[in-house]
Formats: sequence, structure tokens, C-alpha cells
Amino acid sequence: MTPAPVPPVPVPAPDSVPVSVPHNGPLVTEDDIAAVTEALRSGWLATGPRTAALEAAFAERFHPLHASAVSSGTAGLTLALRGAGLGDNGATVAVPTYGCSALLDAVLVAGCTPLVVDVTERTLGIDPGRLDPAHPIDAVIAVHTHGHPADLDALRPKTALLVEDCCQSLGGRDERGRPLGAIGDASVFSFYATKVIAAGEGGMLLQRDPAARDHVRGYQDPGAREVYAPRFNHRLSDPAAALALSQFRRLDEIAAHRRAVAARYTAALPPHVAPPPGLAPGQVPYRYCLRAAGRAQQQRWIGHLRAAGIAADPLIPARHLLHRQLGLEPREYPVAERVVDSTVSVPLFAALTEEQADRVAEALTGLPD
Repeated sequence: MTPAPVPPVPVPAPDSVPVSVPHNGPLVTEDDIAAVTEALRSGWLATGPRTAALEAAFAERFHPLHASAVSSGTAGLTLALRGAGLGDNGATVAVPTYGCSALLDAVLVAGCTPLVVDVTERTLGIDPGRLDPAHPIDAVIAVHTHGHPADLDALRPKTALLVEDCCQSLGGRDERGRPLGAIGDASVFSFYATKVIAAGEGGMLLQRDPAARDHVRGYQDPGAREVYAPRFNHRLSDPAAALALSQFRRLDEIAAHRRAVAARYTAALPPHVAPPPGLAPGQVPYRYCLRAAGRAQQQRWIGHLRAAGIAADPLIPARHLLHRQLGLEPREYPVAERVVDSTVSVPLFAALTEEQADRVAEALTGLPD
């Protein structure tokens, strides 16, 4: 029997209460501004030396993987599949249903077939137990959701190509101390405005196979094509690369700030509220997501925080789950269906000030039952 829907609890309208703490915000420093200004004054507006320097910085941190700067995380995922020879052949690519629709976009644009899979309760990453070993999978895109590492060791034997989606986990490590992004066959990072480092747009693709990296070069440099084939422009401009590189150089500082804020929030939680599942040492918390007991409590918590001027967010509505986007049966994805009615994300971002973090922590202490 399908349970009766829980009537929504009134939540203050977004414009009815002044917001003193936004849910997100980029941190742009004077060093960032100087780096972009220098790029603009240099005359290099297209891909150039700063893009190459950004690739070199990623390649050094994630040695021995090969780095290619791209126009977005979506472009990176698409090229990760094409670089491995999976383009335009209908290859099966498993993706978690709790995630951005860019996952579907990347798989379909690459000419592959998405296999949408439910997620684990703890990390919201793809559930390896739901991959049937009797049905071959050409690739898995393992998203480190909210910065929590996906179970890569369990996924590894189930696929020929393991792609790490690190768009929310740059700078983090798994429980074995391995850098996220250096474990799979390829990994992708995003520099979108709300990511760990923010250049507005852009991203980075890392690949273990040098031949795969050479194949991707054909999508970045039209002159590198031996034989003509249609290509999208996936290049990153030098001014955007300059901003990303400036922020990448202080990645450890950004990561430490995120960890400190997450610890501050956890310490402030009342006894009846559990900290976000999946948080562990070495991670870089991208979102600080509490789990309510259900929709009614979720709405009470969001209302409480918004009344305090804090932009709390449920993140993904049920209609945006990837299985729903494809018209698949919701009952086959029970974990994701529950999570969308329980998630409460509170502000956690690089530009969050001490005063703002204190305001959030104070509001968290009063979360209702």
C-alpha cells in the first residue's frame, strides 16, 4: 500500500524573511582578480599558457594521470567515455539516480546508454550491490556525492571503465587515504561557480591511459585530427584557467575551512539530530546535509532555518531524480525516493565567514523534533 502523502508544513516564502546567510557563494580574492587581470592584459583570451599551467598543476597533484582542461564537468564526463572508445556505440554506462542531470547528458551525448542505479543510504553514491554481475557494464560513473567517497573498490570488478565524478570532492581522500580522482581509470572535476574551486565554468579531465588522453586532444585542438570527424568545442579559455589555477593553489586552505565549518556544525547539533551520514576524516565536505525522519520533519527544519535568515535547501526534488527523468518506476529506487524527502542542506562554502557560520550553528542548536 502506498502511504498517504504528508501534508507540507508551512515554510516562510523565500522573500518573506531576510536572508543573512546564503546557501552558496564563491570566494574571489585579490589574488584571483590579479591573476585574471594579468591574463586579460597578456592578450591570451583563448586556450594558452595559463590553461597549460593549470593542466600541469593537476597532473602534478594526481600523478601519474594525464590532465586535460575542458569547458565543463559535463564535457569532461563525455570525453572520458569517448577517450576510452565508448562513443557512439551504445555502450552501457551506470550512473547514480541521485545526481545532476548532467550525468545523463554526458552519457547520451557520448552516444552511450545510461543504466540508472539506486544509491546507498550512507553516501548517496551508486550502490554496487545493485549492479548485476550477469549483465556486463561497459563503464560506471561513480559520483562522490557531497564529497563522500563512492565505494570504488566494490565497483572496480564490475566494469571495464571506472570514471570518478569528483565535481563535488576536489581535495578529498577516501577511507584508505587515497586522493579522490586518482583511483579510477579517469576522473572529472568541475569549476562551476558553486564548486570547491570556482571559475564560473570549466573543468578538468584526468586519464590514466595516455592513448585515451591523446584521443581527447582531438576535441581540444582541431589541428590534432588525423581524419575529419565532427567535434564540439570543449576548450577552456586562459582567463578562466587563470582564475581556476589561482584557487587551485590554495585548495588545501579551502578544504581546511570546509572541514572546520562542518565540525562546528556537528558540535552544535542537539541530541535528537544526527550528523550527516558519510562524513569521515580526509573528506572535503561539499554539502552539509542533515537527514530528517521524513518530509514533515524536513519541512519543519527548513522552516526553522529560513526563519532565522539561513538559506536551507532540500537540494534535489523527486521529479529531478534521474530515474524519474527517464520515466522509470520509482519503486525500483527506494533509497533515492526517501532521501529527497529527508535532506536538509545548510550553508557550507568557501566564502562563508566566521560570523555566518556562528549564525548557522546557533540556529542548528534549536532544530525542532
